[in-house]
Amino acid sequence: MIWRRSTFFRPVERLTQLPYAVLLVLWMILAIIFATAYFALAVYAPGHGPTQLLQDEANLAVMFLDSLYYSVITATSTGYGDITPQGFSKALASAQSILSLLIWALFVTKLVSHKQEAALREVHRLTFEDVFHNIREGLYIIRKDFDHIIDDAKKHNKLNQDHWMDLVSAYRQGQTLLQEIPDFYANDDKRIYTIDHRREQLLHEAVHRTLHRLNDMLNTLSNHNIDWAEHEESMTELSSFVKTVEAVTPLWQKESPYTEAFEDIIHLNTQIQDQIKGSIDAVVDEKG
Repeated sequence: MIWRRSTFFRPVERLTQLPYAVLLVLWMILAIIFATAYFALAVYAPGHGPTQLLQDEANLAVMFLDSLYYSVITATSTGYGDITPQGFSKALASAQSILSLLIWALFVTKLVSHKQEAALREVHRLTFEDVFHNIREGLYIIRKDFDHIIDDAKKHNKLNQDHWMDLVSAYRQGQTLLQEIPDFYANDDKRIYTIDHRREQLLHEAVHRTLHRLNDMLNTLSNHNIDWAEHEESMTELSSFVKTVEAVTPLWQKESPYTEAFEDIIHLNTQIQDQIKGSIDAVVDEKG
């Protein structure tokens, strides 16, 4: 039974793969073939030809044109009733209606499917454009938070509770933004969205500047004797942020066609990791 079904539907599956123009030409060829059949029946087997055609036997050209007209009307299921089948032409008309409607339905379905796919691709493109801009804008806001903390650390040599909460929030937001970057490359073979070289460079710069600003901020806090390693919540989120960079960068580098900026990102992240390790070791030594 499975073999029979697959054998039955295989021609239909092949039809669905045909281009629009081929389907339309196939529909027209069928109309001409059936028109020729109606014409032949009317000439050689009048008892089986469409009725109106039998009245035009004196003029074969008019007779064939009427056959073509009847064939198109049958193919479109219009059915004006001015020409009616009789005898074997009834079977031909039934077969033509089924075949023509099948091809026409495939044509319309394929056209609607193409429009839906184009609309879906556009939605995906706009969505990824929004994600791209949100990542860059979010990283910019994080850098501004780091700048405020750097300024306050230089002025007051300490951070208040709001500053620590801002740091925690910035680290968390940074993790979320960085985790979205591999999604740009996780598409199917059709590549619904591909970052061009300019956008790729902007994304690299945004991540690089954020890591550079983070490194500067940690240096500033250390230089002004602010024990940032002792704040447990911010340290937890900072460690998670660094691990996220460490996990995302290889995936990003592997899929990206533009690999020139990754060494700087990896180097900065390593520097931040060294700072974290050094600060934690210093805290342990002091408590020991």
